[in-house]
Amino acid sequence: MALVALRWRLDVRTPRSARERLVVILLVVPGLVLLSSAASLFAFLGARVLERAQPQLTLPLLSAVVTVLGVLWALSPLLSGVTLTETHDLARLLHYPIPLPTLVASSLLASFLQPTVLALVPPLILLGLALAGVGPLLLPALVALALGLALIVASGQLVGVTLHALSRKRHLHDRILFAGLIVGLLLSFTPLVLMSGGAVPLARAARELLVRDVFALSPFAWGVRAAVHASRGEADAFLAGAGAAALAVAAALAFSTALAQRMYRGELDLGGTGRANGTAARSHALLPGPVGALMEKDLRMVWRDPRLKVVVLAGLLAPLALLVLVWLGFAGRVPPGALFALASFAGLSTLGSNAFALERRGLVLLLGFPVGRFFIFVAKNASALLLRAPAAVLIAAATGLLIGLRFVPAVLVVLWLTQLLAAAADNHLAVLFPIPVPAPGRNPAAASSGTRGLAAAVITMLAMAATLVLSLPFAFLAWLPHALSEHWLWWLTLPLALAGSVAVYGMLTASASVLLTRREPDLLARVLGEE
Repeated sequence: MALVALRWRLDVRTPRSARERLVVILLVVPGLVLLSSAASLFAFLGARVLERAQPQLTLPLLSAVVTVLGVLWALSPLLSGVTLTETHDLARLLHYPIPLPTLVASSLLASFLQPTVLALVPPLILLGLALAGVGPLLLPALVALALGLALIVASGQLVGVTLHALSRKRHLHDRILFAGLIVGLLLSFTPLVLMSGGAVPLARAARELLVRDVFALSPFAWGVRAAVHASRGEADAFLAGAGAAALAVAAALAFSTALAQRMYRGELDLGGTGRANGTAARSHALLPGPVGALMEKDLRMVWRDPRLKVVVLAGLLAPLALLVLVWLGFAGRVPPGALFALASFAGLSTLGSNAFALERRGLVLLLGFPVGRFFIFVAKNASALLLRAPAAVLIAAATGLLIGLRFVPAVLVVLWLTQLLAAAADNHLAVLFPIPVPAPGRNPAAASSGTRGLAAAVITMLAMAATLVLSLPFAFLAWLPHALSEHWLWWLTLPLALAGSVAVYGMLTASASVLLTRREPDLLARVLGEE
């Protein structure tokens, strides 16, 4: 318990040095409270109505819901990049005379006070009340549901430890991470599949799975099934389900402990240090000037990092998904205003690139180059815009096919000016809210200084809203000639919109440069994890 208390004290002290935690407290926690309240009400009413109307469906349906929740929770680092169960790095505690199983168990217990885990507690309590009511059967039902929650958190920890172990084998870790993010990106297109007529076959498949009660074999469902049996007074089935759930939790802890023992004892293959093919490094850059050299460095970093490849792919597929939604929403007759709005939202893709975190130790060298801070930002922003050129080509082609070629320049101007202002906003995020990226072999889910996941998502959403507000006057200039049916005015408004957005970008980037100069020590400490 001393280790658990130590972890809790460290989590409480983190907001003093990481302003992202303050964002979690001020914005994310109230949202989680509302979400947990809504889920509690839905769980209580849904389970109560289901148990009274169709009790034969209670076990299959609850098993399916809990299984989907558990799988998504455990695989969240691969599918979305957001870690719902933070895996603590135990390397700094290994020199103490504490058994490794105790360290792993303390890490699991400490995870139960994370906001995302606490948000699941009220729905589980109300689910137990809906099933068993207030009486002697409520306690065993809650115990069974607690075992199910423990298995979900333990599975998240197991996936985190596995990713930490795979990070020691860099190439394998990168391939798995790339594949997982691609799967998560494809799953985000589920609404498109449902809107395009895929809801009927999916509903049939789900009904067939429920009828056959396939999810009874899922370990995530054993706890909730035991709770249902407890509420019905079926003691033998309750003991069997609760025992199976407890064994599953113990197995997850045992696997996490065994994997951590192999990892921290150096038994895992640490991988190679690189490709030693004897190829001599080039003595000159392909792009001219210091800005060109920095752009080439960033482009090569994107080519080698699978996470950044996914970002580039998402920048291409996201406009395509939005375009399909617009097409379906307007039944094939897309108005020009919809394409202008699509260009504005697609332009936000340059946000969240986290310009400095991926430099890691190279950030010291980058800031030591005899290049002005302003031009460092310009080079990074130019690389981001260049990587999103395929999306611009896609939007231009869709505009020409759907509403006419004369709208292509205006739509592209809206896209470019939004990308430019989003890049300017991202420059400030990179300085004020850097997300430390662990070096190869370090825990990829650990937040040594700062945080990731919910806080980073909220900060990015706030930056998106600010960028849309900032770009609104210039986008209005690009849209105004069409609203007035005077398309010849584009010869005046489009250059004005571009010039105005470039001027605002220059002012914002100059302020970011001053901010970087003033906060360099703090930025280095945050990125290198030395706080």
